[in-house]
Amino acid sequence: MSEAGSIQADYEFIDTPKHLDQWIGKMRRWLADSPDKRCCLDTEADSLHHYHEKLCLLQVNCAGRYALVDPLAIADVSSLLELLDAHELWFHGADYDLTMLRRTYDWSPRVIRDTQIAARLLGARQFGLAALVKNTFDLDLCKASQKADWSRRPLPPNMLSYAVDDVRYLLPIADKFVSQLREKGREDWFHQSCRELQEDVAARDNAQREDPWRVQGCGRLHPKGLAVLKAMWEWREGIAKERDTPCFKIMSNKQMVAYAEQFEVDQSLNPPNGWRPRWKKEFHDIVAAVIASPSSEWPARAKKVKGRLSDTQRDQIDKLCAHREKVAQELEIEPSLLGSRGTIEELVIDGNPANHLMNWQHDLLARGLEQVLQAD
Repeated sequence: MSEAGSIQADYEFIDTPKHLDQWIGKMRRWLADSPDKRCCLDTEADSLHHYHEKLCLLQVNCAGRYALVDPLAIADVSSLLELLDAHELWFHGADYDLTMLRRTYDWSPRVIRDTQIAARLLGARQFGLAALVKNTFDLDLCKASQKADWSRRPLPPNMLSYAVDDVRYLLPIADKFVSQLREKGREDWFHQSCRELQEDVAARDNAQREDPWRVQGCGRLHPKGLAVLKAMWEWREGIAKERDTPCFKIMSNKQMVAYAEQFEVDQSLNPPNGWRPRWKKEFHDIVAAVIASPSSEWPARAKKVKGRLSDTQRDQIDKLCAHREKVAQELEIEPSLLGSRGTIEELVIDGNPANHLMNWQHDLLARGLEQVLQAD
């Protein structure tokens, strides 16, 4: 059993199964007696420092009792997940946390609430946790450890203090937001949006991605450029894995697409300054190999899923976006909360808005949907 941080730390650092079992037992009794049954969860990972991204810390708040659980030292945290699943579970900006929890433990919480979603539905334009804490408590959170390597051990006190602050303030903020959502009649919007987030994460994580080398920006490339992009992507993966470093630290996706565009117009390609001689040689070998390969082996351009929009559809999309912006302005929220432009394009093509909007979004946009989609 161990506890880290300053002498007056009000949290427990848990890095043994025995300590975890003891703490969970205490929390079961605490939550049974506490009038507040809510819990909070946050996670830290090492995606900025290693090739294989992994979960490195679980920050837990059980009705005002805090713990930092080390998943690198405790392989089985199922008892903790079971405890959290028995209660309303609050996050801030849950998308990444839910993704990592699914990938690591194949677990999705029974019910989640997200203070970031609540803030946006109340019209907040600055909805990062630091901004919410500043606005609610007039406190400045230290974010110095935000990009730190959370796989390092032992974790220094300043990183532990940073980590526990990510769940320390969530419940008071939640109380404030829930009260305001109820006053505005938006609590059901909030619950629907939280469920939608969970479903989106599950659908995205379950989808098998084909051709992962087709990075953002490659849609404008032709087979020649795609061939060198694919070769560079595969080389970068190998180097990153070998050095246990994130791929972007070798070469960014934007850099690779830029090289591919230059290659298409027969510009000479020079590797980045500062690369080691081995990498420079391999870079030139990649380019030479693509030049020597027959064009029949080059990747084809991806077929666009969406067909060409008709003039009528474009007009419908513009009208619905204008209606969305008018409704959002009246509600004093961001228009994208009522559906992105991409969502509006999809519902116009499909012709059935209910397939693409949450109930509360559909209700707010119903008048415009009826007028635009049913018009001749």
